[in-house]
Amino acid sequence: MDVSAGVGPSFPNVVLVGSRASGKSRTSRKLAETVGWTRISTDELLESRLGPIPAFVERSGWERFREEERRVLADISGERLVVDCGGGIVENPGSIPRLRQLGTVYWIRAPAAVLRERLSRPKHRDSRPTLTGIPPAEEAALMLEARTPLYREAAESDVWTAASDGAAEEEAFETLLRAHFGPPLALTVAGATAAELRAGLDAAIAESGPLDLIELRVDALKRPAPADLHAILGDLPGPLLARLIATVRRGDEGGSFSGSEEDRIGLLAEAARLGAGHCDLEFEADRESEGAHARRIRGAAPAVRLVASVHDLDGVPAGLETFPGRMASMRPALTKVAVRAAGRADVERVHSLIRAQASRETPIVGIAMGEAGTALRVTAGAAGAALSTYAPPEGLPAVAPGQLTAGDIRSRHRRWGRRLHALAPVHGVVGSPIGQSLSPPMHEAAFRRLGIEAAYLPFDVPPAELEDFLMAARLGGTGGLNVTIPHKQAVLPHLDSLDDDARRIGAVNTIVAMNGGLAGANTDWTGAVHALEETVALPGRRATVLGAGGSARAVLYGLAQRGAEAVVISRNDRRAAALADETGVAHAPAAALERIEGDILINTTPVGMAPDDHGCPAPDAAIAAHEVIFDLVFHPERTPLLGKAAGMGKRTVPGLRMLILQAAAAFERWTGRPAPVQVMADAARKARDAR
Repeated sequence: MDVSAGVGPSFPNVVLVGSRASGKSRTSRKLAETVGWTRISTDELLESRLGPIPAFVERSGWERFREEERRVLADISGERLVVDCGGGIVENPGSIPRLRQLGTVYWIRAPAAVLRERLSRPKHRDSRPTLTGIPPAEEAALMLEARTPLYREAAESDVWTAASDGAAEEEAFETLLRAHFGPPLALTVAGATAAELRAGLDAAIAESGPLDLIELRVDALKRPAPADLHAILGDLPGPLLARLIATVRRGDEGGSFSGSEEDRIGLLAEAARLGAGHCDLEFEADRESEGAHARRIRGAAPAVRLVASVHDLDGVPAGLETFPGRMASMRPALTKVAVRAAGRADVERVHSLIRAQASRETPIVGIAMGEAGTALRVTAGAAGAALSTYAPPEGLPAVAPGQLTAGDIRSRHRRWGRRLHALAPVHGVVGSPIGQSLSPPMHEAAFRRLGIEAAYLPFDVPPAELEDFLMAARLGGTGGLNVTIPHKQAVLPHLDSLDDDARRIGAVNTIVAMNGGLAGANTDWTGAVHALEETVALPGRRATVLGAGGSARAVLYGLAQRGAEAVVISRNDRRAAALADETGVAHAPAAALERIEGDILINTTPVGMAPDDHGCPAPDAAIAAHEVIFDLVFHPERTPLLGKAAGMGKRTVPGLRMLILQAAAAFERWTGRPAPVQVMADAARKARDAR
């Protein structure tokens, strides 16, 4: 596919960060050359101003070099840029906001062992001055440890490379190309008149990226004729024509064409003659004609590329896996298999078909039509599909069940699709909003300390996308996930299994990859009771629990496991009563909080959480009537509730401690290794204090 023929919208600039020898330079050169953008290297700009970097550093020192680096970064401006940044640029004060202002930031990264091997080569060993005086490979490990939190803060997505030779840059280039410009799409254009179809084509051109093709659904015309094709295609430039797929779909495969087969194939042949780069021809129709249809189209334009297609709107046909081989007789440039998916098993069959065909000579498009297949439409490109899916531009009608617009596909891809695809296991926290989460720095620090090559990312997934996200995570092989507000209960029906704790609590905060599926667990309750037990013995204690959500469920379960009694109170009295009845504890109305007494007061609501951190969920009388005050809110660490409690001489338990302990329990579920709890605690506090 000629990606240089992209004529669509202005995508953000590409900004690359990462350590020395990660492959940034070659990747940036190839990307800029391929898409016709301008490449800017901060190191090359510095050398043009300062002379050779080793000599400048020796003469003026690293502090002066970093100052010059800040100036260079501030001077970069413009559009359609690929900015290749020096490995230490993230250490400059204020650099990270500037990098994100310039464009979309990608962290080009490689496993530590691969970096050490690359840095042992003379070209890397001798090209830069040392920061520490130790060999480059050893120095790189120290720098990576220090800079990883900064790379993570700066970058929106990771681009992993594992090869130890020139293949690394190719690997990074392909991943980066698809990550930035979105999954390759066929933007589908339909219209009842030639004017509508041409207007739709113009909209698709404006919305397309350099990886996209554009499908013209000629069968959508009321009375399609060769003259319509002349009106639509006649003045298009060659590079754009090469990106077109002409489709005249017959009715039994989901199309609208009602004329004769002779006329239908004639329209395809005319489109080919006018320069359309691709023509979609149904495999079954060509088989019925004993190959005459394909010969007629190729006779009109020998260079035309055939898309051999199969569509089944009723389900997944028997022998799905045999279709690519059977269509080989058509000598297609692309095979397309679109079937109606009833559920997960059907989607997984299409996903397996794509993966099996990905390494073969003829590329494939695999589509699971219907709502069940939405996740695959977003992520099929990562599985190896030539086109992730077919999608109309904004404002144009869908032409198949379950189609999303191109904008919807790209939005989901930006927010979670591209981040799920990596050579190393991807973990993350799923919620909405997710900006307050301290889980990423905690888990990243734990992975680094134990030498585990993995990533931990925040995923902002609104409720309407939760099922699709989990399906995408399942197909992509996630290493494990945490779940936070508002999904802890909503996630239950979308998982393949639940452990006993999660089933009894009725909420999940940890997802473990297991046997190709996703298993739900709950470590909130263990984090809560362990945090409390560091301050107070629980058997026989009386606890007042504020709130009736997923966290309250976990706390109530933990208290019962440790032999404590509980009463639940919430502003939503009906919900609190239902939770109390379900969990077998007492319930009191919200008004009773002024006079209730107990040993432990536990807040599970978000009241007091930054940035709206002025509220207190309990009156002074309730605080005074309890010995220990536990607030699950972790930011700020000293909440208004805990501040008041400390002023009254009460023992307090901060939510940050629970957050750390539940995270450690989840980490151990995923890795099977003891969590470095203190490392996670230090990372959490450092990240919190930086906000």
